[in-house]
Order: sequence, then structure tokens, then C-alpha cells
Amino acid sequence: MKFSFVPTRRHLPCVVAGTALLVSAPVMAATARGHASAASGPLTGQKWSVEACMAMVGDDPFGARDYALDWERHGNGGQEAKHCHALALLEAGDEESAAQELDELAHQPIEHAERAPSSFRAGLEEDAADAWLSAGQPEKALSSVDYGLAFEDDTRLHLLRARALLAQDQADVVVKELSALVAKKPDIGAEAYVLLASAERRVGQLDAAATHVAHALEIEPENPAALLERGIVRERKGDATGAQADWQRVLDLAPDSHEADLARQDLAVMAADPDTP
Repeated sequence: MKFSFVPTRRHLPCVVAGTALLVSAPVMAATARGHASAASGPLTGQKWSVEACMAMVGDDPFGARDYALDWERHGNGGQEAKHCHALALLEAGDEESAAQELDELAHQPIEHAERAPSSFRAGLEEDAADAWLSAGQPEKALSSVDYGLAFEDDTRLHLLRARALLAQDQADVVVKELSALVAKKPDIGAEAYVLLASAERRVGQLDAAATHVAHALEIEPENPAALLERGIVRERKGDATGAQADWQRVLDLAPDSHEADLARQDLAVMAADPDTP
């Protein structure tokens, strides 16, 4: 029986929450001092702000896209408007265009000197890599990650690198890199251990994979990705009952998720031919 697992990208509200802080650092600072954070558009008189644009991305991505375009045309939104536009495209499902825009933005000179250029570029490339992975282009995701890592040794970028490598069937590289990472940062979080377990399982290290996915579930007992991976490892080790229980739990916890789609496929294959390895 053949299985595959590469975790899907983070939900966009998490992306927006993190990157909005990077993009709008000067705006946030002004707000904290009690000053207005919006800029006026000379043609419309409208007040523009990165907070207003980012707030629309999750609920109304097309509205955020149009707001960002208007801000660029009439309010001199610059990099903040471009960033919001790219994230709106990402949420609207145009991952490839979003990734391209984020990559281009990461390579541009930083407009505001008060921003931390290294963190800003790393954050943009984190979003770009997520988008490239969602668009099914792991090679470009890896390029984005490596550019971001040249500016900041960011844990999230390392995990995105692992996802991109797994999508290119380079599990042996992931085992090496993530083993070093979790040894250095044992409290790194569940996702790292799930990715490491997935890589170890692919290269035939089932006992190590079982250990690391168990650790992921100690951190997050109801993590769908970890349960999916544990089910795969259990099936490979001959525990069909345990595998079925894990995959059914994924369906119970997150029925509309990518992990649930894979769990359904695995359960269907097992039901059709329970003796297939």
C-alpha cells in the first residue's frame, strides 16, 4: 500500500497575523504612540492603512485585493499595499501569482529604514514558499526558502524547506537536516517531529518514525497530521487496527482537511485489499 504525506500550508489568518507585524512595523509603532496609522489618498481623500487591508484578507480576499490595488494607485501604499495584495491573492486561491509577487517583493530594496530588513525578507519568503507549495511547485518553494534563510535562521523556514524537499522525494536530506534541528531545538513543536517521522518512514526507518510521531502527539494529542502519519507508520508495521483508528480520528477531528482526504484514501485502499502491504 502506497502512502504519501506532506503537510499543507498554514491557514492564512496565521500568515497574515505574523507578516502584518513585519510589514506594518512603522504603522504599529505610530499607533502605539497614539498617532493615526492611515495615509490619505490624494485622489479620493480615503484613509488607507495596512491594518484595514489585512483585516479583509481572510473574510473578503477579493475586497482586500481591490483595496490594495486602489491603495497602490491612489494612496501610495508601496510595499505594504503590495504585500496585502499578494496575501489576498493567496487566500483567493491564486497561489502562483501570490508567490511570484511575494518573491519579487522580498528582492526589492526595503522602503522603510526602521524595518528590520532581514526579518522582513525572511517573512516574505516564508509566505512565498507556502504559496509555491500550495501551487505544487516545490522547486520554487525551496528557492524562496533558501533566499529567506540567507537573511534569517528562522525555524519556520527550515520546516518549509523540509516540506519542499519531501515533495521532491528527498527524504534522506530531510532526515539529516531535521534530526539536527530537533537535537538543537527539542521544544520546536509538533510539526517538526511529524515531518521528521514522515521522512524516516519513507527511508524505511519505521522505529524512529514511530518514536518521533509519538513525541509529536505528546505535544499535540489531537494533531490531525500527526495522527495521519502515525496511522501510516502503524500500517507499515502491521497494525491495521491501530492505523484504521488513527485515520478515523483524523476524519472526526478535521473532516474537511487535506489530512482527512488522505485518511479517506488510505481507509479505502485498506478496505479494498486489507492484505496489501
